[in-house]
Amino acid sequence: MLRVDPQVFLCPGLLRGVYQSEHLFESDHQSGAWCKDPLQASEKIYYMPWAPYRTDTLSEYPSKEDFVAGRPTTTYKLPHRVDGTGFVVYDGALFFNKERTRNIVKFDLRTRIKSGEAIIASANYHDTSPYRWGGKSDIDLAVDENGLWVIYATEQNNGRIVISQLNPYTLRVEGTWDTAYDKRSASNAFMICGILYVIRSVYEDDDSEATGNKIDYIYNTELGKDGYLDIMFPNAYQYIAAVDYNPRDNLLYVWNNYHVVKYSLDFGMLNNRL
Repeated sequence: MLRVDPQVFLCPGLLRGVYQSEHLFESDHQSGAWCKDPLQASEKIYYMPWAPYRTDTLSEYPSKEDFVAGRPTTTYKLPHRVDGTGFVVYDGALFFNKERTRNIVKFDLRTRIKSGEAIIASANYHDTSPYRWGGKSDIDLAVDENGLWVIYATEQNNGRIVISQLNPYTLRVEGTWDTAYDKRSASNAFMICGILYVIRSVYEDDDSEATGNKIDYIYNTELGKDGYLDIMFPNAYQYIAAVDYNPRDNLLYVWNNYHVVKYSLDFGMLNNRL
């Protein structure tokens, strides 16, 4: 399995709690995503509101203050339109799902040139197996202490979530794991320390809405084991469009129904049973 230099990020442990810690602003867009590059120490923030068939621009902000004030320093016109909110920035490059395809595109932010494209074999795409909210969110990229991942579903796995680790420099698939969780019933998912955490989707029309969203499933790629959790997941605005973990600050970067928010996390000991 490909690993980031272990000196870069230490695994914080097994997730135990999630808390909304900061509300940055309310966007003009219901859906989108925002993130930092975990391999850069700068305060730069990357931001991409999402709308179907119209998303082809990434905005860069030098600081949180500029982000909140709406002052981007750089905008990048992408070589293709984007499906979904699953983009990430990793080691100076943007990775995103090319519209109407099962392809991941790598776009170098330094040169503004497309530097790679790879097909995620058998991945469902373009609203075949999105997260429950829809939004062409079939193919979701993630970063953690171990590197770059893609979260998706296949027909071979009956529409359930599949995880693949990608080499961020060659885009080669380094490993693939099938899980037991139906992707369309998930609100979102993210990786920490090579472990997938899945958020159960709960909307206002559900009988169980009073219980709120929860992280209720986990898959450990190192052990090849899954399990069930019961961790409350804040969902104040009832429409989670993106959840991105940053291994540099151990925070979740969340987009929830126009609201750009940050979640803090509590961790406990990681054991080999899961």
